[in-house]
Amino acid sequence: MSIQEIDELGAKAPRYRWTVLVIWMTGHVWGYVFLGSLGFLLPSMREELGLSPIQEGLLGSAPSVANMFLAIPFGWFFSRLRPKLLTSISFFAAAGLVFFQGWSPVFIILLLGRFLYGAVSIAREPARVLLIRQWIPPNEIVIANALANFLWGIVGVGFVLTPVILKLLDNSWRNTTYVFGVVSVVLAVVWQVFGKERITPEYEAQLRSQVTSPIGSIFRHRELWLLALGMMGIGINFSAFSTFWPSFRLDEYGMSLTASAIVMGVGGLFSSVTGIVMGIMVARKGRKRQVLLMSGVVIALTSVALLWTASYPLLFLIFVVQSVGWTFFPVVMTIPYEFSGIKPREVVVMVSFLYTMLFVGAFTGPILAGVVQEIAGDLRMALMITSLAALTMTISGFLLPRAWDRAPGQLRTESA
Repeated sequence: MSIQEIDELGAKAPRYRWTVLVIWMTGHVWGYVFLGSLGFLLPSMREELGLSPIQEGLLGSAPSVANMFLAIPFGWFFSRLRPKLLTSISFFAAAGLVFFQGWSPVFIILLLGRFLYGAVSIAREPARVLLIRQWIPPNEIVIANALANFLWGIVGVGFVLTPVILKLLDNSWRNTTYVFGVVSVVLAVVWQVFGKERITPEYEAQLRSQVTSPIGSIFRHRELWLLALGMMGIGINFSAFSTFWPSFRLDEYGMSLTASAIVMGVGGLFSSVTGIVMGIMVARKGRKRQVLLMSGVVIALTSVALLWTASYPLLFLIFVVQSVGWTFFPVVMTIPYEFSGIKPREVVVMVSFLYTMLFVGAFTGPILAGVVQEIAGDLRMALMITSLAALTMTISGFLLPRAWDRAPGQLRTESA
């Protein structure tokens, strides 16, 4: 298929496709706002529940444990369901679990709530893949995946608002959690009203052609395992950093949680722009390997730099630079769609595998940082170690075949 033919498919695709994806991804990304807010809620939780560093690390890792063990089986099983129904159930269940966590009277119940929240969130992921296959033409898949980066600005806004809401509610992490629950319910209702599917004869034929288990697709592509290596390192970096950095800034530099939230929010907002711009560029020009090579280095070095400066302007600048590094996501998540002869449920399983490895890293990150801090008494050292794990994404990019630097249209033409 030529690039011109692929572009014609994009021109014929319904405009409502972006409405569906934006609503879905807004609700999904909101879950990461809630999970990422833990770093701002921990001081209040620590005071009420008497948490140790390892317990704090476990709270940060609990959702990742669910994702780590359940992503692949959930991808295999829930890819059988209609994506709108699956999303609706998941959104409402997630909202209920937010309220459950706000109610939790003791550490173990709170830990259970975060684990179940992670399970419900990863159960939703097959719906995203299937909706993309239903609505999005081939040359726009990387742009569709870049929407996650674009909507990462929601996470940035959430980082800014969380300590503000916490302060307005008398430093009550419980009431702040209930606010997250109310927003989650609203987003679930919006999806129920406006979320739609697009079932075409071609899509139904692809589903019917799946006569063998999609699990086997994981073992047929060497590139998938290279991408998984990079995702694991990113998970270690991000989860440890988001869990402990606000507390580190408070203890080491006397930087308020609100100030930490603002500078982190700037990074999220700039990631919105860089993600969608990079998605459009890759859709037209390719260069996937180059994006991965750059991303790992940028994220690792900027994460370390954020541990060594007390200057607010410099913190803002470092987060802006780091936003360029997070553009790896749409690239990594688009490659499974571009393997020759791939079927919808196989894409679901391969994407689930990538998320599994991401959350293996996300599980490891906070616990590793907590253990190093407890043994060495130095949180900066712990976060430096976990920050450098992002370099695995650069290694992945280096080892990928050079063919992945071609544009999507060129890849499909050669594999046809």
